[in-house]
Amino acid sequence: WVIVALIPMLVFVLLAIRRHYEGVARQLSLADVKVTERRHNVVIVPIGGVHRAVVQALEYARTLSDDVRAVYVDVDPRATAEIRELWGRWGQGIRLEILASPYRSVMQPLLEYVAITDDERPDDFVTVLLPEFVPARWWHHLLHNQRALLIKGALLFRHRVVVTSVPYHLRD
Repeated sequence: WVIVALIPMLVFVLLAIRRHYEGVARQLSLADVKVTERRHNVVIVPIGGVHRAVVQALEYARTLSDDVRAVYVDVDPRATAEIRELWGRWGQGIRLEILASPYRSVMQPLLEYVAITDDERPDDFVTVLLPEFVPARWWHHLLHNQRALLIKGALLFRHRVVVTSVPYHLRD
């Protein structure tokens, strides 16, 4: 009896898998695709401080677009004042947006800023460029870059939003 019940279930599962792959192929098909002209790209670089990884990410961002915006979420007024001071020297002329966060949340103001930017330009791309440093030892990853993973996960399902990491490799 088990085999009699198992075979129809197996056939049903295999047919569902086949329908899934056919649907994916249909959606990826180039039939009816019109190549559009180059779109504008807004590049958002979230920063948590001003350091070498951020400077490198800004240099890269400038190669992607003329519209680059660094975004810092203000959770501590003293740290924000320090960021403003360092930005004049290291910001490369890029606009620095300071987002208020009354509840000390970093994610919510950043995600809202990305959504607003995306809504303002419905035909353009928004690239979120994450400056990340790559530790020299594998187990150091447990101590760093966790916020970048959260940002990537939160933006994964937004259309026209591209999330890119810019790695800065540490030596020690």
